[in-house]
Amino acid sequence: MAKIKPLKESELFRSLEDKEIALLAKTVEEKNLAAGSPLFYENMTGEAMYLVASGAIQLSKMLAEGEVKTLTTLGPGDYFGEMALLEAGPRSVTAIAAEDSSVLVLRRSEFQRLMAEQPQVAMKIILAMYRALSDRLRGASPSIQQMILARAPAA
Repeated sequence: MAKIKPLKESELFRSLEDKEIALLAKTVEEKNLAAGSPLFYENMTGEAMYLVASGAIQLSKMLAEGEVKTLTTLGPGDYFGEMALLEAGPRSVTAIAAEDSSVLVLRRSEFQRLMAEQPQVAMKIILAMYRALSDRLRGASPSIQQMILARAPAA
């Protein structure tokens, strides 16, 4: 599968010019997954971010021993694991192919090389990640407020 089209269509990379997308396409690798194949498990050290090129990836969280909660299913154009580009922390979820899928993989080591060699491209990506994180936090704010109110003792 061509790498350019999924990169150009991703919200994360929309601010990149065509030549920057072409550069990024040389940096990412394509990974094909059969349905049920894991990309990573919760608590593993994050080493890469992923862009769904085709198929569907299910993100889930372990709630209790043996109990798993599906959080979301991502499709083409969606990305996840972007925090791993900047830090080597543990994964907060498990990612498994919900169907035969193809993802583009951007490894932290490659992103660090991009930061050193093409800092303006890396900065555009970091700013897009920041905007997406801000949007997610704003979107989650009403839910967080409801959870807090639901747990607050009656006055």
